[in-house]
Amino acid sequence: MRRLATVLASAALALGVTANPAHAANTYHPSEADFADCPAPPAGASGWTCYAFTALDGQFRLKNMTARVNNPIRLTVGQGTVGGATVAVVGSLKGDPMPFVRGVLGTPLEIPDPTGWKVQIEATGKVTPGFLYPSEIGVKAKIIGSGLGDNCYIGASGEPTVLKPRTQWMLPWLFDGVPMLQTKVYDDIFTIDWATGCESPLVNTLIGKANATSNHMDITWAVRHKTIQ
Repeated sequence: MRRLATVLASAALALGVTANPAHAANTYHPSEADFADCPAPPAGASGWTCYAFTALDGQFRLKNMTARVNNPIRLTVGQGTVGGATVAVVGSLKGDPMPFVRGVLGTPLEIPDPTGWKVQIEATGKVTPGFLYPSEIGVKAKIIGSGLGDNCYIGASGEPTVLKPRTQWMLPWLFDGVPMLQTKVYDDIFTIDWATGCESPLVNTLIGKANATSNHMDITWAVRHKTIQ
């Protein structure tokens, strides 16, 4: 995994790929802060590598409502080998809440949702190691808005929400002269449960419980890695 990332990142220099892509919505400048939340290696770990995935653009559709990824949300994961088995640990999933929107995303026809609600995606700690990035990651969604209270969540209890990122495309890239990868991942088969802890029934009325094919996630990530040991 580390070798692949190194080879692809090095290829960015050879190809002369530069700057941020035109479609990216969020400004990103790599720094050591990318690795601020790297999890410590477990006892006996070898080949422990920290991966930082910074969202450049994307969306989360929770059945009837869609949120725009409008800030550089960062997922930090450590991965390596313990006792001959590959393991992964979530460091953090941080970023500002994303607004729900309507219309045609990424065009002048995109408008704020009339509710004014936002969603904060948080990690549950569940993670399954994969090739370059986790094959599964557990998340919960905090719905933020007037009259909803401070504990309005989807996926915090009952049926878990598990994302299984799949690669749409991957390219070597340079961000401020730093070689790394840029990749677009998606998941269009994941379930969400009823929201719980909300002070208003409107959340379940407007979003609702969705079967696996009613939801959609796609994110463009800037991917960095750092070997810890």
